[in-house]
Amino acid sequence: MHRIVHLDLKGAPLKIPYLEKILLAAKSWGATGVLLEWEDTFPYSSHLMDIGSLSNIGGDNLYSLVEVQHILQFAKMNGLEAIQLIQTIGHMEFALKHPAYRGLREIDRSPAVMCPTKPQSQVLVREMITQAMAVQPDATYLHIGADEVWHTAVCPDCQAKAASNKHRAASLYLEHIRDLTLFIKEKRPELIVLMWDDMLRSINIDTLREYNLGSLVQPVLWHYNAAECFNIDPNLWITYSQLFPQVWAGSAFKGANGSCEVLSPVRRYVSNHEAWIAEIKKCGGAINFAGIILTGWSRYDHYATLCELLPVSLPSLASCLRILTKTEETPQELVVNDVLPPCEWPGEQLARGVHGFLALRERGLALLNCDLVTTWLNPWQIERQYTVPIHVEGIALAGQHMLAELRVLQADITTHLNEITGPRSSEEWLKTFLEPVAGKLAALCEAAHCRANCDASVRPAV
Repeated sequence: MHRIVHLDLKGAPLKIPYLEKILLAAKSWGATGVLLEWEDTFPYSSHLMDIGSLSNIGGDNLYSLVEVQHILQFAKMNGLEAIQLIQTIGHMEFALKHPAYRGLREIDRSPAVMCPTKPQSQVLVREMITQAMAVQPDATYLHIGADEVWHTAVCPDCQAKAASNKHRAASLYLEHIRDLTLFIKEKRPELIVLMWDDMLRSINIDTLREYNLGSLVQPVLWHYNAAECFNIDPNLWITYSQLFPQVWAGSAFKGANGSCEVLSPVRRYVSNHEAWIAEIKKCGGAINFAGIILTGWSRYDHYATLCELLPVSLPSLASCLRILTKTEETPQELVVNDVLPPCEWPGEQLARGVHGFLALRERGLALLNCDLVTTWLNPWQIERQYTVPIHVEGIALAGQHMLAELRVLQADITTHLNEITGPRSSEEWLKTFLEPVAGKLAALCEAAHCRANCDASVRPAV
């Protein structure tokens, strides 16, 4: 059974030397392949150039055509199945945000979902797929995404078409997927097409059967909850067992614990994999599992901020892969670890820097919200210049020491971020997580220093 590691490159795309280390590490932990979700890091060319990396629309200057070919070849040379993921209806912000494709949105105010009734929608995704297939002529699999299609049958054309079909809104989605996969099969009959399954779950089996999905795609049933909240409807397995010769599981090693989380709690993600192991055993022979895809989301969507950075999440990835491959004789403590040996942890210095920042952030927020500040240096007192120096001197000193620590840590994290990803992602992480804390501490230090050099006030200033 395949164990495929998902790399979500729409968030902090990895520089080639670092990506190579990740692939080799994942292989050593038990991975059999890698799922590469490109989005705007793919070097789309010709009339698609503006939506991809050749225009550097993402700001990280990754990847060139040569680099994409190198990544795919490097994975193959090291015994890893390389699978490309190209979104084809939902999560289309990277394309539909451009004025040239605005007319293909299902609703104008959101570039997330593409309208399936517009002929140019198929033209766009077919060209994207064609270019992706061209860089990997020996591919076994292609993933077409197709998850989280939040808006269906909203535009007038879609409403009219859905109303005229007995399957209503479901027909719009299924027809789009069917036509696209038939196009892929015509070009590359041997290619196995994967898709996320969430949009299929609410569609009845007769409808799915009518669109012949069983012979066109292999669904990836994703479920990211820890064991205590893990629950897959048994009826879904019954439906899938009757439709699909092979099904994939979808787990998570990062990016499923909160949209702006900074750390990946190892035991929480290991619990998800333990639940999947139990679920697969429970299914017995009723479901033919082709593999499991360990997802590692970098953003919840194209506009969302970064969640856990990959170096921080590697102990989770290693533990999850080892849980999937361990024997009953292997002690649990040798499998699940919150840290890795430095030689097994690409980006360890960045990961430790992030952990250090979180500890410092906690101390900084504690100072900003402590009784001392609230009692003797609150906003009203600063505005009215009504303070006593002896009380604010300690605040100034503590804040200055903490801010100095934070600036040293910022320089260290910046260096290591620049080693693994591009300038946009490095700046985004720093300005999202670190600099707001630094700014608040700097403002506190400035106010405390100013009032520490003033005499005790006689009365509040008017």
